[in-house]
Amino acid sequence: MTGPLPAENQWNLLQEFGLSRWFVGMWVEGDDPEESARRLRVDPGSRVHCEFAEAMNDHLHSIDDQVVWIGAHSPGWTHVLWLSGFHTTAQAKELSAGGRRLLTVFYNGELGELDHLYLYQDGALVNEIDPPYREGGAPVSVPEYAVHAEGLELRLEMRSTEELHLLLCMAGRITGRFLDREWFSSTRICARLLSAEEAQES
Repeated sequence: MTGPLPAENQWNLLQEFGLSRWFVGMWVEGDDPEESARRLRVDPGSRVHCEFAEAMNDHLHSIDDQVVWIGAHSPGWTHVLWLSGFHTTAQAKELSAGGRRLLTVFYNGELGELDHLYLYQDGALVNEIDPPYREGGAPVSVPEYAVHAEGLELRLEMRSTEELHLLLCMAGRITGRFLDREWFSSTRICARLLSAEEAQES
């Protein structure tokens, strides 16, 4: 038995849209991107509403900052894409506080490093929820999420990009939407995050 699959390979989409070297994505339970922006402490003066292509172009001028693109993902979920920098555990816990669930995926294409699909809930890290390995691997660590892994089994000889596709499929099943072309053409909030010092001063 298998669950739904995306119309397009998720890794191929990342390649096409310029995210093959760096992908840091968060799926936050909740329909309010503004709430996610507030919790992340975005710089009000840096905010623009734009499509992905413009956001990617703008972030090239802010490589020393944390720059995010935030918007609606699917009913009940918001997505935060890190265009520059990397989220901290504290930020993930803050975004998931108040009973929310949060999923994270991190891929460093230059090093070929892929982190786990992590689940946070109510301000705490629950566990990684990767699909199991076909070769007798351990089951999904949080049992209620095993249903989302059907047909997405990993293999020991898989390339990291193949695994990334499957992790994104798992996230898509949980949230009710895979990455697609409309996702990349939507208008969302692009903003720089305030540093800890700036946030204290504001």
